[in-house]
Amino acid sequence: MATSHEVHYPSDMVRASRAGTDNWVETTIRSVAESIEDYAREKPLPFAAWAFGIGFVLGWKLKPW
Repeated sequence: MATSHEVHYPSDMVRASRAGTDNWVETTIRSVAESIEDYAREKPLPFAAWAFGIGFVLGWKLKPW
């Protein structure tokens, strides 16, 4: 029976597992942005309504006076 300290992984597998953790934030943000763009292309009217509604509420709540 092999224990975890006896198992030797190839160096390219180790590099690949570490490479994904460096820019996970960028990958996640890009994925979310692509999902929003896809939704906007598929359903432009609901997307425009949501964008207008969110902008209206933010403008109303963040006004300086």
